[in-house]
Amino acid sequence: MCKPIWIALSFLTILPVGPPQASQDDMERSVLFFPAAGLVIGGLLALGAWLGLYLGMSSLALAVVLVGGSAWLSRGLHLDGVADLCDGFGGSFEAQRRLAIMKDSHVGAFGVVGLVMVLLLKTAGLQALLAAPENLLLLAMVPATARFAMLVTAFRARYPRRSGTGHFVVGKVSLPRLLAAALFLAPLALCGWSGLGLLLVCLLPPLWLRFQANKGLGGVTGDVLGAAIEWSEAAGWLAAALLSKGAW
Repeated sequence: MCKPIWIALSFLTILPVGPPQASQDDMERSVLFFPAAGLVIGGLLALGAWLGLYLGMSSLALAVVLVGGSAWLSRGLHLDGVADLCDGFGGSFEAQRRLAIMKDSHVGAFGVVGLVMVLLLKTAGLQALLAAPENLLLLAMVPATARFAMLVTAFRARYPRRSGTGHFVVGKVSLPRLLAAALFLAPLALCGWSGLGLLLVCLLPPLWLRFQANKGLGGVTGDVLGAAIEWSEAAGWLAAALLSKGAW
């Protein structure tokens, strides 16, 4: 049971906890613990937020630091997905050409715009959220919820390539594993209706990306999953800021 947990942490975080070898079954079972990896990231970000507020940092400066910390903790893996997906959809209207562009390691204009947008939205959401430090639980739960939303994106999806980074995830998430992964979101219950609202908002960008990927790429790739996490986090932190103000 421990090996899938270490795989999830190794794949989704910068923490050096990966096992030396992992079978295909271990890789597929690790998806159950993707939200747990998000909890680790969210907990570290909440701790950093509390420390920054205690030291008197401005909310904007602290939000920038947290966004940078989030990118570092995830090794920038998902941001790469944002850039590749934006370049692919912006560079062609043909599925195979889009997939080829997304494989290219260079970042084009569409990718840069996508990265800037998601980072700015994350910063704006965190800055607003930090104005209500008693809601750090919502801040911490967004990374976990985003990684659960990514599993929803991969659930019974089709992978349009023969191989790739997301091949062991896309279409490999069974309903029992999806429901079991949802248990890691139990702390949202402590937030009442705000927790439910946060979950629903975090699910919207990934579901939209899944629809667009199926239509424009012929399926869901690893880049789509990475972009799903990033846009889900951006939407989640913006929603959490509104929820903490009682706007919902």
